[in-house]
Amino acid sequence: MDIRTADKKNFQAVVDDINKEFNIHELDTSYNIVYLNALGISYTANSEGANDKGFSFMTVAGILVGTLILLAAGLVIYNILKISVSKRIKGYGTLRAIGGEKGQLYQIIVIEVILLCLMGIPIGMLLGFLSARGILEAATGLVSPELFLVQDASELKTLIAENSSLNGTLLVLSGAITLAFALFAALPAARSAARVSPIMAMSGTNLKIRRRKRKTKKIHNFEAYYARLNLKRNKGRTAITILSLVMSITVFIALQGFSSLLNAASALQDNHVGDYQITNESIGFTTDDLNTLRKNEAVQSVAAIQFSLYEQNENGLLDEISLEFQLKPGETFQVVGLNDEYWDYFMGDQLPEEQLGQLKSGNACIVRNPIPMSYGEDVLEFTNIEAGENICVAGMELNVLKTLDGYDGYLGIGNGGFTNGVQVIVDDAIYERLTGKDTYSEFLPTLNEGADRENFDTFIEAFCNRIPGTTFLSYEETDQQLKESFAQIQMLAWGLILFVGLIGILNIINTVYTNIHTRVTEIGMQRAIGMSADSLYKTFLWEGAYYGIIASVIGSVLGYVCTIFIEAATSDTIQLVAIPVMPILEATLLAVGACLLATAIPLRKISKMSIVDSIETVE
Repeated sequence: MDIRTADKKNFQAVVDDINKEFNIHELDTSYNIVYLNALGISYTANSEGANDKGFSFMTVAGILVGTLILLAAGLVIYNILKISVSKRIKGYGTLRAIGGEKGQLYQIIVIEVILLCLMGIPIGMLLGFLSARGILEAATGLVSPELFLVQDASELKTLIAENSSLNGTLLVLSGAITLAFALFAALPAARSAARVSPIMAMSGTNLKIRRRKRKTKKIHNFEAYYARLNLKRNKGRTAITILSLVMSITVFIALQGFSSLLNAASALQDNHVGDYQITNESIGFTTDDLNTLRKNEAVQSVAAIQFSLYEQNENGLLDEISLEFQLKPGETFQVVGLNDEYWDYFMGDQLPEEQLGQLKSGNACIVRNPIPMSYGEDVLEFTNIEAGENICVAGMELNVLKTLDGYDGYLGIGNGGFTNGVQVIVDDAIYERLTGKDTYSEFLPTLNEGADRENFDTFIEAFCNRIPGTTFLSYEETDQQLKESFAQIQMLAWGLILFVGLIGILNIINTVYTNIHTRVTEIGMQRAIGMSADSLYKTFLWEGAYYGIIASVIGSVLGYVCTIFIEAATSDTIQLVAIPVMPILEATLLAVGACLLATAIPLRKISKMSIVDSIETVE
């Protein structure tokens, strides 16, 4: 029976009361751990990941991404206000000259930011609410409604609507955080405006020239050298521009890694053999049925599995099979038979050819040990068989080549799930001798490339109708559904990536555009003394390239660090992971391309101006 409590705060108390009232043992109570952890509901369960109150790497990953987005937005505000103040520096100098105080200049900048926030924050809240609702509906549409203990999608939408009302506290908090970041980003610009000297501001001279000892060296590329000098002219602006790009690149790489973790399609494709699953848990299939499948022209191969489950009686013994070792209380005994095709899938890449041959000839076996059960802090006794031992099953001695532990690779039938116990895996050639049964429980056919699936589906339906109790599943349909689900998840991730990337690109465009337009007179003078339009293009393009390259190097390192934390969120351990080469290359190309494009567009207009007009332009 599945239950969902109305009171989330007292969840465990409600469950304990139910167990006590109906006399249900705590070992017979299962918890939806992923769901409860996601909701932050406190509970108690006897498993490693149960109610984990330790260090949450998923929380760290979320905080990292959120902080990067806030920093990127804050840097845009800072850069825009800084450039705005520098362009109006003469106006601030005039205000100071006619009696304006520093505090009043601070107020001008702060009020300007507050007015912008009063217009922007409500719009952002509305867009955020609509986006969150759309993302939630899209995300919940990818999973089964039964996960949330409802019957269908309409009930799930009703449940979401009941629990997704606007939270006034969260809205006020988000608005306050946005305003605080905006004011914090505006402080340097306000300080710059307040500290301006009236004489220097009105004269247009606000740059202090510092001469340092210079070494004579050869300039190999004048445009590249001149571009580097230009980056050093205003180190603060250069650093902020690079930082905003770094934030965008870091989020790009981190979200790429996060979305790839959600690709259930590729994971499940690796976890199943064949293109179809044909199951019969009652009367089973005969060898003739297997040959019928193999003879179909669309079939390349058929993996087949046999399965028998034995439970202990009240005396702790097995009634239908004999063992020379004693099972521990509560354990089952399972015999699994595999044909050659299944062996190739199951152990083909884990055992040498010689040992694989021993298994296929029926002279050896593989044993899966039961999972240890615990009661409180005490671990109960469990059977443990090691590789190299010999075991005797139904009077037949078998050499154990390999042992398996845990849930991974558990061999079961259909959707029966995991049953704890000792599982002996043998070749189908000796399965009948051990169990007295010669039927198969499941066929997993793999089709030839280009096979007509519609015709094969018709064949499978007739095959299943001929044998009572037979069901089949097409992995192609489930894989396609998972691919479509992952495509939607990727679309959501790319939406966030593009949003953060747009922040960085806007900062680049704003910086470069202002950089060029505030140097129109300088550009005109350079052209007057002989600088060609081609050389002018190269200089500014080099500046854009330097922005993109420097930001790509730093952003790639930080993105890799975020990827480590995101991977740690799934395994709860910090460890080095594979370097995301493709996302790094994509981010680098996009960053450098955006910088070059942002430079080339305004520069083209300036280069077409006459030299006289450029020199006479009032900046």
